[in-house]
Amino acid sequence: MSSNAPTSRPAALDPRCLGRPVHLLPRVTEGLRDALQRSLCQPWNRRYRTRYELRSVALQPLNQPGVDLPGRWLRTQGPLGPLACQIDRSLVLSLMARRLGLAGPQPAAEQDPSTATEERLQQALALQLCGQSVQLLAQAARGDGPGEPVPTPALAPLQTGAGIHLEADGWIMELRLWDAEAQPPAEMSMRLALDGAYVAPVLRHLAGPARAPRAAQQAQPLPRRLVLKLQARLLEQELPLGQVLDLRPGSLIPVRLADATILVDGSPLMQAAVAEHQGKLCLTSFEDLE
Repeated sequence: MSSNAPTSRPAALDPRCLGRPVHLLPRVTEGLRDALQRSLCQPWNRRYRTRYELRSVALQPLNQPGVDLPGRWLRTQGPLGPLACQIDRSLVLSLMARRLGLAGPQPAAEQDPSTATEERLQQALALQLCGQSVQLLAQAARGDGPGEPVPTPALAPLQTGAGIHLEADGWIMELRLWDAEAQPPAEMSMRLALDGAYVAPVLRHLAGPARAPRAAQQAQPLPRRLVLKLQARLLEQELPLGQVLDLRPGSLIPVRLADATILVDGSPLMQAAVAEHQGKLCLTSFEDLE
């Protein structure tokens, strides 16, 4: 009997992620979250006596090579390539309301025109997010090694545009914030579109140094590359059952070590004398068994 139930399609592999340690990026984004919480949210909380919390930072490649991202974006040219930032209008309005001492953000529909104050605040937020994110990614690519601190890049004023186009190596960094003081509490987001040149050094650092070539190991002579496990049969002694039953803790059985039989994979191969050296039993005087 055949079933008409739909079967789930296997997930398609992204060739841009093959051979790249994308699965290790959460190590980087966790550090980005902590750093941006300190540099973005904590100053807001101190100044406006509120509770903004940066809950997550995600860094992901584009779903498909070469894509147009809709919406209102602020674009600029960074030190390694283009950058674009998109900030939820609700976040801009909530910050503006607290800056002006209002009780709460004034509701605004998406089609309502933005004010000059809103535009200036959005520009400042986008420049701050772009500059600090580029700086933190450069530090993550360097790791904990010595060196001068990475300065925050100086960026040109961002240009407003509807939609942006990213090439095949583009990345999206999404920040999700929580405003606990809003009524009701609200979640907002900021998105940063990055050229692949900003993320490639981070991936190279996560990949670690390349494996050393095995030519030196293979150049060793065969006797050094061939590993054998030797087993030495030191002693075999037969005792009457009565003597075994008479054994007590601390009893001594006098023995004399004869030559040991050396086994390789269970087969006798050599004989060797057993000698004591610095408190250890050692094998010496090897002889082939005929």
